[in-house]
Amino acid sequence: MFSSSFPNLCFYITDTGIGIAPEEIGKLFQPFIQLDSSLNRQYSGTGLGLALVQKIITLHGGRVLVSSEVGKGSCFTVRIPYRTSDNLLRTQVTTSLPSYPLIAENAQVVIIEDSVAAADQITRYFNEMGMQSIIYPQGEGAVEEVVRVQPALIILDLQLPNLSGWEVLNQLKTNPKTKDIPTIIISVVDEHSKGLAQGAFEYLVKPITRAQLQVTIEKLQHPARSNSPNLIVLPEVFLETPLILLAEDNQANIDTMSGYLESRGYHLILANNGQQAIDFVRVQRPDLIVMDIQMPGMDGLEAIRHIRKESQFMHIPIIALTALAMPGDRETSFAAGANEYLTKPVKLKQLVTTIQQLLGR
Repeated sequence: MFSSSFPNLCFYITDTGIGIAPEEIGKLFQPFIQLDSSLNRQYSGTGLGLALVQKIITLHGGRVLVSSEVGKGSCFTVRIPYRTSDNLLRTQVTTSLPSYPLIAENAQVVIIEDSVAAADQITRYFNEMGMQSIIYPQGEGAVEEVVRVQPALIILDLQLPNLSGWEVLNQLKTNPKTKDIPTIIISVVDEHSKGLAQGAFEYLVKPITRAQLQVTIEKLQHPARSNSPNLIVLPEVFLETPLILLAEDNQANIDTMSGYLESRGYHLILANNGQQAIDFVRVQRPDLIVMDIQMPGMDGLEAIRHIRKESQFMHIPIIALTALAMPGDRETSFAAGANEYLTKPVKLKQLVTTIQQLLGR
């Protein structure tokens, strides 16, 4: 029985998924353990989520309970001792919310994007900034939607059904009701100069990172900074910056590794599965690849084998990552064509050292 001198806050999270067998429930909170432990598993993840949840809740004096029935779903109960502290709440709110002098808190953003995955990613980034997203999945009617909403910002994909993004941009910039709303193009097609020439505020190439979007919003909030003469040399710097392809399906790992690598001066492109990684290698030709082995669909080993089959990519260094660390994984990764092998959780300094060694720096 759970007891505390304080009242409890209780959260109940239920699903109607595959359920968990009673003999498997004991494994749920063990780090790096997944009930589906095959290399090419159906479900993504590292096996750290529930272990971290339990650790955090325990540190707060609480407990995590679970009940489940195979084939019907599961219910997780989180209980935390509760104390009111108005001063603490006010301090947290005032210090944690970002300040947007030109784009108000809870400002609306219209995202004109037909890819569900891309729209979800961009929406998540804006939610973290305290902004509300409205997704419109096609070109036809997009301008009318912008007129109706009158958002603070527009995100525009170029490859849209019914009507191209270029035509949508033209309509936005010629309509008196929308021409002054800043538009950021986010596309797999790299036509940066054309986009800016036709009125876009900024042009980003997919897949984007949280840091890229935050820098763009910062430029929008502080245009005087973006006009600083010191920033004129940035394109030349990026030309000399190594381009790294990070193939990883776990968002927490993406955030951790991409943020650290970008802070060390590397330019990143992101892939969420093996096939996407292969596609980006052919188009972007990265200087180095960091490849997670456990990914849904085509796993990292198969992606490495496909990349190595093409002679022009034979010499791109590849670092294989795995959270399962099964016997023989290292040898299997090298046999597939990887140059190095690291286990998760990855030590970020070790990752950078390995990258520098493989790039000859």
